[in-house]
Amino acid sequence: MDKNYTNINDDLLAKYLLGEATVPESEQVEAWAASNPDHHKQLEDFRMILEKSKLQIDHSINEHQALERLNIRLQREKKSINYAFLLRWAAIIAIIFSAGLFCYNNLVGNKLSVNSGLNTLTQVLPDGSTAILNKQSSISFVGGFFNKTRAVKLKGEAFFKVSADKSKPFIISINNVQVTVVGTAFNVKGDEKGTIVIVESGIVKVNNQKDSVRLTAGEKVEVFQNQVHLTKGENQGKLYNYYYTNELICDATPLSELVTVLNEKFKSNIVIVNPSLKTLPISTTFKNESLKEILNVIAETFKIKVEYGQNVIKLK
Repeated sequence: MDKNYTNINDDLLAKYLLGEATVPESEQVEAWAASNPDHHKQLEDFRMILEKSKLQIDHSINEHQALERLNIRLQREKKSINYAFLLRWAAIIAIIFSAGLFCYNNLVGNKLSVNSGLNTLTQVLPDGSTAILNKQSSISFVGGFFNKTRAVKLKGEAFFKVSADKSKPFIISINNVQVTVVGTAFNVKGDEKGTIVIVESGIVKVNNQKDSVRLTAGEKVEVFQNQVHLTKGENQGKLYNYYYTNELICDATPLSELVTVLNEKFKSNIVIVNPSLKTLPISTTFKNESLKEILNVIAETFKIKVEYGQNVIKLK
């Protein structure tokens, strides 16, 4: 039977997530979360609120320092802190500030760029949509986001959750490709080789200067420079979202696709020597494993050899 955690409440969970809980309190919360899936979900819901409070446009603004200053001020006034209340308001204030600065830049400055830098970045847009930027990626808004279309320019990679608005299509421009949606969730990645669009839910239209294609959930399209015809295909697994979930989800995924993501994630140089290995399907999920642990699983699964050389790892 599960223990009766009578002292676990929203206030204690908020203290734990803000780092204000004592060691015994932290241990109690962790044991409570591990005892029941519903408890774990409740804790993660609170954690999501805290993550939203970290959303910011000006990276010079440190929300943790702001919360710390607020805590010190309240303590000096000898007032008790309602941590759950503080956490919720931190999230609300951060989102309002983010949206307000977005509005200012679009309506007054008429241009805004958001860069992720060396870390992934989650950005709530003025219309309620969300963009999760991979490292070294950016989105920019030119010409006003509240006109007839919600137009953005993307460099790098991002996962979008677009709020539905049939009157104002959401349009992403990347390389020589346009991605048009009304409300859906999808991943867009662009580099010097081309552009890849993968749809998680809803319908997405992708077009270049010569052709267009409509994608639905589980489908993808790769667009290369000067490509005449666009052909959609089926996406296997969820490797595309590794940069914000920290999971590598393979579902009959070709080994070559997994290797590509491993090279991106771990900054490695893995080469499949034998071409016949590239299409081997792998179905598994990697969470916090190291590169070596993942390669060991691949080797055992397909009975192949992993050879570590100088600046290169060969699969053969």
